[in-house]
Amino acid sequence: PRFAMVAPSTMRAGALAALLAIGGALGMEQHASRQRTLEAEWSRDLQAPQAQPKAYKSPVQRVRKLLQKMKAELDAEADKESEMYDKMVCWCETNEKEKKKAISDADAKDKELTAEIEARSARFGNLAAEIENTKKEVKANTEALKTATTIRETEADKFREEEKDMVQAIANL
Repeated sequence: PRFAMVAPSTMRAGALAALLAIGGALGMEQHASRQRTLEAEWSRDLQAPQAQPKAYKSPVQRVRKLLQKMKAELDAEADKESEMYDKMVCWCETNEKEKKKAISDADAKDKELTAEIEARSARFGNLAAEIENTKKEVKANTEALKTATTIRETEADKFREEEKDMVQAIANL
C-alpha cells in the first residue's frame, strides 16, 4: 500500500513524548518559580518560632506538617498527570481510529479512481476508432458525391443536347 502503518504503541509513545517535551519546555519556568516558593515556605516553617508564637511547634511537628503538605501536593500532581495521561490515551486512540478510517477511505477512493481511469481509457480507444472510421466514411461519401455530381452534370448536358435536338426536330416538323 501507499501508506506505511505506524504501530499504535509507537504513535502513542511519540505523542506522549511530544506533549511532555512541550509541557516540559513551558513548565520549566513555572517549575523553577514553584520550587523557589516551596523552598521559601519550607525554610520559614523549619526556622525557629517567631518572637510572638501562636503555638509552639516542635521541629518534628513542623517537618511532619511540611511532609503532609508535600504529600498533598504530590497527590494533586499525580491526579493531574493521571488525567493528562488519560486524555493523551483517549486522543491517541481517537486519532488512530480517524487515521485508519482516512487511510481506508483513501484506498477505496484510489481503487475507484483507478477503475474509472481504466474505463475512460477503454472508452477513449473505442471513440478514437469510431472517429477514424467516421473520417473514412466521410471521405468515401465525399468522393461518391463528387462522382455522382460529375455523372449528373454529364447526364444533364446530354439531356440538354437531346432536348435541344428534339425541340429543333419538332420545330422543323
